[in-house]
Amino acid sequence: MNEDGFAGCLVGQALGDALGMPFEFMSSGSISARHARVVEFLPSPDLAAGQYTDDTKMMLCISESMVERGHIDPQDVADRFVAWFDTGDLRGIGNTCLESILRLKSRVSWRDSGSSGKWAAGNGTAMRIAPVGLLDCQDLERLRKDCWSTSIITHNNPEAVAGATAVAYVIARLVTGDLDEETLLADSADFVGESEVARNLFKAQGLLSSNTPTAEALATLGTSGYVVETVASALYCFLRTPADFVTTVSTAIMGGGDTDTTAAVAGAISGAYNGVGNLPAHLVEQVEDSERLQRLSRAIFYMARSKKEV
Repeated sequence: MNEDGFAGCLVGQALGDALGMPFEFMSSGSISARHARVVEFLPSPDLAAGQYTDDTKMMLCISESMVERGHIDPQDVADRFVAWFDTGDLRGIGNTCLESILRLKSRVSWRDSGSSGKWAAGNGTAMRIAPVGLLDCQDLERLRKDCWSTSIITHNNPEAVAGATAVAYVIARLVTGDLDEETLLADSADFVGESEVARNLFKAQGLLSSNTPTAEALATLGTSGYVVETVASALYCFLRTPADFVTTVSTAIMGGGDTDTTAAVAGAISGAYNGVGNLPAHLVEQVEDSERLQRLSRAIFYMARSKKEV
């Protein structure tokens, strides 16, 4: 395990989130008409440059819960989602998360609070799952269970769970130094099993094998808030430029659509691979809560290492 990769993962997510935030729901053409690349923080009408969105807010809820509880406690995670909601600092919360948290506030159990049906296949689970991939990097069966329990609090949908599981699996592989660029997409698809998420990952593998330009590939894979699209597109951006964090995240943003989430997932994955020391130092310094994120990553690293030693 690589402690630098743990920090890179959490900070990388926040960087991608904050870089993508001003362009959320813009088309690829609209973004490219203004920017050749997105490499610096910019403000939006609601948030300052360098601030992150609900994606990282919810990831922090999970991270701080696991550090304080010593493991994944879905009831505690649910309570933290409610506490965050009650602050009013929601930063673009999606409808599925909003409705589920309102059910939690009305005393519905975390097992039953999540939205179900096809409209619950959003990326609100994949965007926050990175710390589970870190904590459970040595125990992939526990990773499956923890992805399920933290996902269904808001998204009780098999595709949403599969998408989160794929992201956590990749992060676990990366921080244990187990990257095979040739097979990572297929391995991820096999790990999550029969699903639309897996089918789009196999499609991404075909596009990668044929050296399809990233912009063209993202137009094929999709960049909406549908988790099937987010996970495949984020991984495609990473695998095209695994050693180049800035290009990975910038190309995720240039694809348009749900830019903050695609870039957050791509940033978490690239950060886990490259380590925080290889991320742009000025962005690491400027991003909101950088020290908090690095402190949490260290705590999660020592937790994961102690579980390995046991």
